[in-house]
Amino acid sequence: MMDALLFSVRDGLRAAGFGYGVPEVDIRDNGMPPPRCGNFFVAVHPGSTRNGAMNNLDEYFDFKLTLTQRVSVPLDRIGDTALASKLARQSGKGNPSFNARLEQLRAWGSMNWERTVLTGRTPNSANDNIAAWAPVGTTQVYGFVEPAHYTGAEFPRLVGGDWFTADASADDVGLKAELSFANARRLQPQLLAVGPFI
Repeated sequence: MMDALLFSVRDGLRAAGFGYGVPEVDIRDNGMPPPRCGNFFVAVHPGSTRNGAMNNLDEYFDFKLTLTQRVSVPLDRIGDTALASKLARQSGKGNPSFNARLEQLRAWGSMNWERTVLTGRTPNSANDNIAAWAPVGTTQVYGFVEPAHYTGAEFPRLVGGDWFTADASADDVGLKAELSFANARRLQPQLLAVGPFI
């Protein structure tokens, strides 16, 4: 179920018209961008899952979006929180600032029924993915009944070469911040006294 949600979020962001295409958005194990990412990258990655019931599945799924932006700063300033705050507020001509991009992602991701619950969407919603990926012959599919809501973001901070390439001595410098979304809810009743959950 987590994969269905992550792929829906990734594909939805690519199609949202924010300027994030295939090279700028992908599913990652954590928030780190790939080594040769461009100026902006959004990592879609899993959060926790949990079940809130004993006799059925009342599951909650969390996910995260981590925005990374390459910046040009003197290497001796890495770690300066005042500089990170200033850079996050600046925007290039015609380009939204880092903070504006975070707010855009927050607004798009929170309670996004179209990406999670509604079906017949292009690109696929999470429930469209669940139905498409169900084993052949499956007659009943239980999908998401509520989308995730925004729970917060970390303060933008400066990161160095290890964030971009796993090489701490690299000259790469950037800003990064992680946004959290929680409680995309999926319900599945137990229809038989004994039986598998799918």
